[in-house]
Amino acid sequence: MIFVRRALALAVALVLSGAAAVAQEEPQRFNAFAVAVASGTIVKSGEKQVMVIGTLKGPMFVETDEGPVDAGSVVCGASLRFDMDTKHHTGGGACSFSAQDGATAWGEWKCTGYDLIGCRGTLRLTGGTGRLAGIGGEGSMVWRPSGHDFRKQLDGTVLQNSTGLLIWRDFRLVAKGKP
Repeated sequence: MIFVRRALALAVALVLSGAAAVAQEEPQRFNAFAVAVASGTIVKSGEKQVMVIGTLKGPMFVETDEGPVDAGSVVCGASLRFDMDTKHHTGGGACSFSAQDGATAWGEWKCTGYDLIGCRGTLRLTGGTGRLAGIGGEGSMVWRPSGHDFRKQLDGTVLQNSTGLLIWRDFRLVAKGKP
């Protein structure tokens, strides 16, 4: 329990104080989430296929023993393909994480899932700026939508707005060049 508490405290310190701590410590694992709003356009891409091109964005929190800690915000670009028969979907995109002091980190993600259940995959950090320069890492990522609002446009496309959670589990945070 002490080790878990120490690891979570270090993870929060890493997110809040920057990459310098990563270079001095072993890779850290933590859990985080964002309360996200998704908006995008639905385009028919086949007889029973649609694509959703959009963004997910919202405030991000790192989980600790004392509860969630505000770690900044996240915005992710998304491209998802849905099979209307099986309700299966696949997707991917890129995310940008912003700390309250302006430092940023970014990464790439991919996922698979089912309509109304969510999309599960991985997020891999590829770099950062400011105090997060040299940051890297990887962990699981889940988009869990909780509500949808669809609006058909005059050109035949459909705008979609959703709310939900972006969840990162067992995320491994490292400085580039470290194992």
